Amino acid sequence: MGMQMADFASIPFRIRVGVTGHRKLDDPAAIQALAKKAIAAEVERLFPEESRRNIESVRRAGTTTISLRVLSPLAEGADRVVARAVLDHPNARLDVVLPLALEDYLQDFATEESRKEFTELLDRCRKPVLLRTRRIQDDRRDRGDQAELRRDAYHQVGRYVVDHCDVLIAVWDGQPSRGRGGTGEIVQYAQEQNRPIIRVWGNSFEVLNRDNNNGLDASALDAIDRFNRQAITPDERSCYVKNLDREHFEEPTTAREISPSVREFVNSRLFPYYAQSSIMAKASQKRFYRAGRFIYVLSAAAVGSAAAGILFPALAWAGFSMELMLLILIWLAFQQAYRKHSHQGWIENRCLAERIRCGIFMAICGVEPRPIEVLPYMGHSQTVNDWTVRVFDEIWDRLPPLTRCSHAKRLSLNAYVREVWIGEQVKFHKDKKEREGHARKRLALAGKIVLPVTIAAAALHLVLLLRSPMGTAEESVHWLHQGLHRSLAFIALLFPAIAASLAGIEAHREHLRLEKRSANMGPQLERLNRQMASATDPERFENLLQRVDEIMLRETQDWLMLMRYVEIKAS
Repeated sequence: MGMQMADFASIPFRIRVGVTGHRKLDDPAAIQALAKKAIAAEVERLFPEESRRNIESVRRAGTTTISLRVLSPLAEGADRVVARAVLDHPNARLDVVLPLALEDYLQDFATEESRKEFTELLDRCRKPVLLRTRRIQDDRRDRGDQAELRRDAYHQVGRYVVDHCDVLIAVWDGQPSRGRGGTGEIVQYAQEQNRPIIRVWGNSFEVLNRDNNNGLDASALDAIDRFNRQAITPDERSCYVKNLDREHFEEPTTAREISPSVREFVNSRLFPYYAQSSIMAKASQKRFYRAGRFIYVLSAAAVGSAAAGILFPALAWAGFSMELMLLILIWLAFQQAYRKHSHQGWIENRCLAERIRCGIFMAICGVEPRPIEVLPYMGHSQTVNDWTVRVFDEIWDRLPPLTRCSHAKRLSLNAYVREVWIGEQVKFHKDKKEREGHARKRLALAGKIVLPVTIAAAALHLVLLLRSPMGTAEESVHWLHQGLHRSLAFIALLFPAIAASLAGIEAHREHLRLEKRSANMGPQLERLNRQMASATDPERFENLLQRVDEIMLRETQDWLMLMRYVEIKAS
């Protein structure tokens, strides 16, 4: 069955503009025009000079566009005015975060016209973030408590906007807040977080903290631009996508119930990006591992060359020349690995590919993945500032709303998910456990051989020194003794370097930790597979899907945290 595949569309770098401000404005149209002018004049100027140069360089190259994304709760007044001001810019996007369940939030809009305006803007956001899904009336009965819950919800949504934006637009009169969650309080929180703030009021705008650009940089732009301009030919990507189509929709017996429209949708909207990130990850991994093996082998060889030059005077010139050449090759290999961003490109593209792969199965089942907050100890591991998160959000944001499957359809998709997603992951981790275990044992065996040989050589060397022949009458014996003495000294110098190189390769490949991780992950997935098999209720099936997605993301993040600090060391 021939599938039409969309061309790979580049991912823009979006500057995320948050909004806070007053609900009641004397002249909303004037504020909107002023906000639009302020955004055009100031937002990019808030970046450090190096980041501004990067933005201009990428803009001139034309591979990655610079766009805007506005994050707004869409309350009356400033929230909507600034949202429209941002959306007036080319290719801008709207992210909506709601403080309350939709039914509760609509009650805060006094007129039908206001509710209509809200709905119109809400429709421009593919998937709003709901900070509360439970109705307030279902939590507490006392009206005072309900009012407090509302105030707390507005306080939380203001902080969420600050935490997830690059620049905050504050439509603010400069006065302290008149209640919890008010504009003044949110501005103060943004200042505490060193978030750049553009204050818009009256007939002018100003930057409140121009020097506070904590977290405001274009580092994600460099990575997104590399992702867009990676030299992958359309034919190479097309071949990869065809293989993905076969693995997901032709070979599995449980895929027969998946409609052609869903298959077409996945082929055109998700597979090209999975192919891009997976191809890049594999190429970078190959370069990184090849550089590591090359460097560790050459390091031992350089020690051996120097030892030969010292111990065998006739070989001094050749030995030291070889050592110099090997050291130069090691340096060049280091430079090539870091210039190509091999390590970073491998782990980050692999994380992106895994995130897209999970999204593919969620999309097939018509289930939106839950937004998952990153645990604090993970630091910059897939946080909102991580380029991989930005790329995934952009890919997902381009999708049309997912259609929830019928009850009967979900029963057939249950078997598909268990075979093609969870089952394949169980098999992957079993195989990986065995591969890593075999590789670790081979290195350990080599190390066990090297150490006794080195000990034996050192012991024999000591014996020869104690029984050194006296005089020079027997020149042949003396020559043989000296040759054996130098050979043993050579082994004593070289073999510890080989042992160090083997240890370096083990640390570089992390065989033991990866083996243990897969040994732990396999049983978890098998338990999930059994739970999924008993999920005949659509709601339970959806909850379990989201649970699988969450576990896969956590596993990927854990792998990223492990591999992020793996380095090539030739010392």
